[in-house]
Amino acid sequence: MDSGIFLSKSNVFSGDCGGDLHNRENEPARCLHYHDFYEFFVYLGSSASFVIDGTEYAVSCGDIVLVDMFTPHMMVPGRDDNAECFVAHVNPELLIAYGTPNSSLLDLFQKGVNCTPVHSVGKEDFIKYQNLMDEYRAAHKKRGQGILIKAIIHLFMAYAYSDFFSGTRYDSAVSRSLPIVMQIIQYINTHLSEKFSLQTLAKEINYSGSYLCHLFKQATNKTISSYIQEKRIDMAAGLLSHSTPINKVAEMTGFHNYSHFYKKFKKQLGCSPAEYRIKLVNKQAVT
Repeated sequence: MDSGIFLSKSNVFSGDCGGDLHNRENEPARCLHYHDFYEFFVYLGSSASFVIDGTEYAVSCGDIVLVDMFTPHMMVPGRDDNAECFVAHVNPELLIAYGTPNSSLLDLFQKGVNCTPVHSVGKEDFIKYQNLMDEYRAAHKKRGQGILIKAIIHLFMAYAYSDFFSGTRYDSAVSRSLPIVMQIIQYINTHLSEKFSLQTLAKEINYSGSYLCHLFKQATNKTISSYIQEKRIDMAAGLLSHSTPINKVAEMTGFHNYSHFYKKFKKQLGCSPAEYRIKLVNKQAVT
């Protein structure tokens, strides 16, 4: 199964959480992709489908879609549909903080036979979600918008938990390991442009390297090394929008061998760094 491309948080939102109204014109990734944060969609078009972890789900207006981190997914709009949807993005740390000892929001993202990422609500129940979307739009014009936005997204998740919790709890082993996994991700993101080893990471977090690799793979289905590489290539792609020489971009993103950088970049994004820069220039010229 194709895992898609990695989409960095820096390309989507800043802070602990964020939200957007997406349609055909401004969807940030019209391809199979995944990322290291959670997503909550409210579909507002007439009909479309979501491909999530290799399964296609039909959606219609008012349906709510929950996407776990590191899960490949994409929206496929209907032929005559504007594909409009509201999407909230939530960092793992905030999602955990939103929960209580008896009600973990991680439970919404549990995978299993009786669990589904797509949920339908009746017209009356959908009104509360519509009201929250209206409040979200208005919050950007008010003082303390950051506090308001965080509270509104918290309410979105609380309503979803109340409406859709199946009774199946999130894998307890993965749940317990997530704080450590978040430490790994935070360290990698902070030191992305530097040269560091698994031993350096293990020393910083005070666990053995093999144990960290096990926890990370268990929680994300990815290896630490592949995650570092994807983050570095994503960072390089962002830097290529500027005039920085390509060999300098490689150095700035932790690659000290240009040939290695070139091969990994082309494998992940399907084109060379120079070709990618040309695409960016052409795209900017059109817009």
